[in-house]
Amino acid sequence: MSFNNWQSQMRKGLLNIIILNVLKHKRCHGYEMVKILDKTMNVSLSAGNIYPVLARMKKDNLVDSENQVSKDGPPRKYFFLTSAGEAELEKMNQHFENIFNNLESIKKGVL
Repeated sequence: MSFNNWQSQMRKGLLNIIILNVLKHKRCHGYEMVKILDKTMNVSLSAGNIYPVLARMKKDNLVDSENQVSKDGPPRKYFFLTSAGEAELEKMNQHFENIFNNLESIKKGVL
């Protein structure tokens, strides 16, 4: 497996936790999330990558949305965490932190 393929798979695997963490701090529409991820994580995505994930999260009651008037055109759909989403995100962040800490131990040779 090439590094680029591995990196792409890693992004796909982490997209849920990344999106939920963004929404923990800010209500966003899909395009805004794309810009945030590109700026903060150097991840090139399109709204076409984000909206299916958001739709699945909405179906799973992790996020909800509301339309808001936009000065730049038609109303935009802003997404935000539900209480179930906040609880799920807390578990995801704890699990990710555990994996990260274990990887750090392995990298240091602490087996």
